[in-house]
Amino acid sequence: MARLDRPGPHGSAAEIRTLPQALRRFVAHPRPPVLLGCVGAVGVVRAVRGPLRRRDVVTAAACLAAQPFVEWAVHRGLLHARPGGRLGSVGYQLAGYGHEQHHRDPTNLDTMFLRPREVTAGGALAVGLAALGPPAVGTAAVCAGLGALAYDWTHFLVHTAVRPSNRFYRRVWRGHRLHHYRNERYWLGVTSPVADMVLGTSPARDDVPVSPTARGAARRAAPGLPTGA
Repeated sequence: MARLDRPGPHGSAAEIRTLPQALRRFVAHPRPPVLLGCVGAVGVVRAVRGPLRRRDVVTAAACLAAQPFVEWAVHRGLLHARPGGRLGSVGYQLAGYGHEQHHRDPTNLDTMFLRPREVTAGGALAVGLAALGPPAVGTAAVCAGLGALAYDWTHFLVHTAVRPSNRFYRRVWRGHRLHHYRNERYWLGVTSPVADMVLGTSPARDDVPVSPTARGAARRAAPGLPTGA
């Protein structure tokens, strides 16, 4: 596992200013290729199970609809878990501590991506489900992997100095930066703002205070911080 997760420093996302440069840095970092390999392995296993059918299309559509809400729940309940109580302490040990380090230095590429130990465990489970379960379960496993890949890539890109080029991505970009540099209790979506809009965590910027954790050097150093955030 240590070979898959080589120690840094790996630099700062703030140094990245173009989309081609972002793609190169994404695949050059030791963590994203592990996720790419796991998603590819699940895709191959599903492909040998036979062609896609109507049930697979329905499954994929359901996964697409669920993605923003799963992402929101994981972000709020696991990544922002804090010590205190049995569940909170377990969540903090599993993911909360690492995510806390990311919030302390949001552009640091050492704490940016999903870790290989979780990715490989999840990938092994997904391969097993795709191989042994009904084909539609394999389709769901592929969709889950693609959702994780979309999360990792979007999360990374938002923290670079690459500016938004379309309205939808600008909405995602602005929301996640407000999550980091305004108040981490809001704007919990990364690949989509849908769950925040439905669940009431996408307020107007000035309706919530700047949280203590959003102050300091990391906030001042944020590239392209939304005006007034």
